[in-house]
Amino acid sequence: MTSPALAIKRALPVIDKRVWPMSMAIGFFGFLIMKEVSLPSSVVMAFGGLGLLGLLMTGLQSPEIPLYVLVAYLPFSRLLVGDFGTEAYAFNMTNILTLWVLLGHAMRQGSRGEPLFQGSALNKVVWLFALMGAVSLLRSAWIFGSWYVSEFVTPLKRWLTPVFFYFLALWVVRDKRTLKTVVVLIMVAVAVVALMAIRDYEYVKYSNFEKSRVGGIAEHSNTLGAFFVYYMFLFLGFFFTFPKKPKAWLLLIPFLMCFRGIMVTFSRGAYLAFATGGLTACWFKNKLLFVITVALGALMIANPIFLPAGIRYRMGQTVQPTSAFIEADVTESLEASSATRIRIWRGAVQMIRENPVWGVGYGAFPGYIPRYTQGAIGHMDAHNSYLLIAAEMGIPTLLVFLLILAMVVHYTYWLYRRTEDRAIKAIALGFLAGLGGLSVANMFGSRMDSQQVSSYFWILAGLIMRAVIMERQAQGTNQPRKLETRNWKLERAKA
Repeated sequence: MTSPALAIKRALPVIDKRVWPMSMAIGFFGFLIMKEVSLPSSVVMAFGGLGLLGLLMTGLQSPEIPLYVLVAYLPFSRLLVGDFGTEAYAFNMTNILTLWVLLGHAMRQGSRGEPLFQGSALNKVVWLFALMGAVSLLRSAWIFGSWYVSEFVTPLKRWLTPVFFYFLALWVVRDKRTLKTVVVLIMVAVAVVALMAIRDYEYVKYSNFEKSRVGGIAEHSNTLGAFFVYYMFLFLGFFFTFPKKPKAWLLLIPFLMCFRGIMVTFSRGAYLAFATGGLTACWFKNKLLFVITVALGALMIANPIFLPAGIRYRMGQTVQPTSAFIEADVTESLEASSATRIRIWRGAVQMIRENPVWGVGYGAFPGYIPRYTQGAIGHMDAHNSYLLIAAEMGIPTLLVFLLILAMVVHYTYWLYRRTEDRAIKAIALGFLAGLGGLSVANMFGSRMDSQQVSSYFWILAGLIMRAVIMERQAQGTNQPRKLETRNWKLERAKA
């Protein structure tokens, strides 16, 4: 069987050759997790220290190299913390690699006499979103006291770190070659995570239902399902863009692996998000294809026998049979998990009504929700990113987050329509589909607060804005030439 890395390489011939050792590093990270390899701390310190020192020296000349390593490492950062056994605060592989990338970028820009930062239309909105999150913490600290800061400052930092990766990608990536290489690494990592999920299921599928749900790198089945939905459509984007190339058909292999990865999570939210992502891809690719896909979807809904058995079983659990014809409360006809979600959402809505501007404070939702559900719900998450943001940080912060999503969709679509680089077009199409899935996945869970899941979203958003900048620069450079050619043709016609 052709490896995912080889299939991606064939579809993207113009990428950095260093993608191969980075792909091997992704495989190595996956191997360490699957085999539960535990190395002595002295060995980790020695080899890790030398490796990071060498990476720093290399990164001072080529900051894209530590960026590649960071991208390769991020999905595994929860299980491979990389603190070298010190357990020191903020001393971990993610922060070290981020610092290495920034140092290399600063050195490169300084040596070239170029500005350190890159502006874009999205920057101010992202900064505002991060600032509002920090303000929410500080305001709540004034109310609750210093214990609140000590408890939630670290979770807030982990929540904001992926947001910073947007700027990291925008600033460091300066050419299409590097951009495409980063996307290839993301695709390879997603394929490896899918293989890990499939392998894990083979070990637990004969146990009870809850234990058979694979959590993988996120250690949570619903979150893992969201991870696949966000990024698996990159494979489909290349297939849709290069349908006449036999090599592009190989990318259906990792795409189907990711679909299998969703199935073994048994996440209903991921099922619905996947369907939305697929329809989004079809809509932007071809309206006739969209109509055909909708018709096939309707056929499968009307005849569930055509659905995979796992999906049919899991979706069938949602509604429980009752003897009453009319239920006084919809939750009475739902299974426990779905009913709990409904009760939490009702409480969240009431919480937002009473705290519309500032919310109850970052991280405070689980502590408040029992009060708004009359004690029926304990300390639980909101199971909805939009309600969680509005409840904890206020409606204005939610509106800023929605504005970010809308702007990312707008610029990704602009890039998809304007670029003549078919690889960039494929990336834009795949990301558009992933955004469609993301919008639905976050209705059923808080799927933007996990570094392992959300980091690639912010990196891809940064890459899209970088591609937009490069595309506009190219169009601006070519415009005088086109005008000169047109004037020459007019003069020749008059002569």
